Amino acid sequence: MQKLTEIKIFSGRSHPGLAEEICQKLHIKLSLTKVQEYANGCFETILQDELKDRKVFLIQTSVPQTLHRDLWELLQMVNAANENGASEITVVMLYVSYARSDKERCDEKYIPGMAVAGRLLVRLLKASEMTRFIGIDFHSESFERFLSDEGIKVYHLSVLPLIAEYLKTKRIGDGVVLSGDKGALDKTVLLAKKLDLPIGVVKKKRIDDKNVLIEDIVGEVSGKDVIIFDDEISPAATTLKTLAKELEKRGAKSVTAAVTHASFAQETIKNLQEFRILREIVVTDTVPIPEEARRLLPLRVISVAGLIAEKIKEISEESLD
Repeated sequence: MQKLTEIKIFSGRSHPGLAEEICQKLHIKLSLTKVQEYANGCFETILQDELKDRKVFLIQTSVPQTLHRDLWELLQMVNAANENGASEITVVMLYVSYARSDKERCDEKYIPGMAVAGRLLVRLLKASEMTRFIGIDFHSESFERFLSDEGIKVYHLSVLPLIAEYLKTKRIGDGVVLSGDKGALDKTVLLAKKLDLPIGVVKKKRIDDKNVLIEDIVGEVSGKDVIIFDDEISPAATTLKTLAKELEKRGAKSVTAAVTHASFAQETIKNLQEFRILREIVVTDTVPIPEEARRLLPLRVISVAGLIAEKIKEISEESLD
């Protein structure tokens, strides 16, 4: 068992602010990471602290604009920790873009000859000598299985209790909870139970990355305060904007969107500003939230720093079987 003061926490460039907040909650210092850039486009990542025989935690997320840079940087961080004698290496990946890349979930768009990038990512992390993985609300059950299949100890955390606790303060009376995606249906059912609200079902068809068709909504929404729960908002905000438009047509009183991972771009903000019916967007900070989104949208941002800090503390006090 190592004391919290003996573990080392490093952050990649994707979300250093949250990494600092996690360390503040643990009352330890965030170790420095240096990235050395070269004229040919290559870079090397350097972990600037004592690593030998230490439990090391590496914090990174998926930011659409820098996604592949961030993934390569993370792999280098894992390798650097291993090369310099870390006893255990835990990757804390707050949002995993490629978690949805699996044959089972992507039947409608999987093409023979296509890579299964979710499994590939796990194998690359394994080859870099990662020993544990902390993630939040994977978009696919398969991703957790990919980790387990490679012998990685995985901690799959959920922000559902944090979102439910906040929504209870809104005292939504005549409401209904809808799932924005079939992948989020199980969590939507749990959220509805926690809020003591009925659940409706959205039947939709995805046309392409930026267009979906709402075929039907099963359940009464006219005059209701509707809560839409989904795993993520993509930069196009495809499902949310289409569903909000359909709910307006059906006479919904208001819409509150509750989302785990939110990738806001200018396109997202513009699309969501159009809807007067959109009362609030409740998101977490697994991905950095731009100041423009905070200023122009009715956002409530819930921090995951406490959730991650608690798990890091737990891991620091246990041995890897």
